[in-house]
Amino acid sequence: MNKKHTDMLASISESGQTPVEYMLSIMRDENADTKDRAWAAEKAAPYIHARPAPMASRIEIELPNTSTIDGIKSAMAAITRAVSGGEIAPSEAQGVVSILEAQRKAIETGEILERLEALESSLNKAQP
Repeated sequence: MNKKHTDMLASISESGQTPVEYMLSIMRDENADTKDRAWAAEKAAPYIHARPAPMASRIEIELPNTSTIDGIKSAMAAITRAVSGGEIAPSEAQGVVSILEAQRKAIETGEILERLEALESSLNKAQP
């Protein structure tokens, strides 16, 4: 920690101001050094101005029918090709893959339910 920083911290403690209030006072002080004013503005800005939310982008990618597990496998391969070919960004692919994963789980759950119902039905028929 250098002398200037130590003096600044001492001044903050004596003033009773919050760190943001102190930075704003430096930023607004027309007699303060321009570099100090710029530093104060830069450091105070995140506390005053919220960062804008990232904009969701719309992508277009040709995918096969995803109503079967084989279709989902083909769709995953198409997404991988699109990423490696620079058609879509990896983060965009990740969003599409999560949708496909939900679709895969729904298909598998439906298939398991059908198998369970068939087993229960055959058990009920076998019992006298």
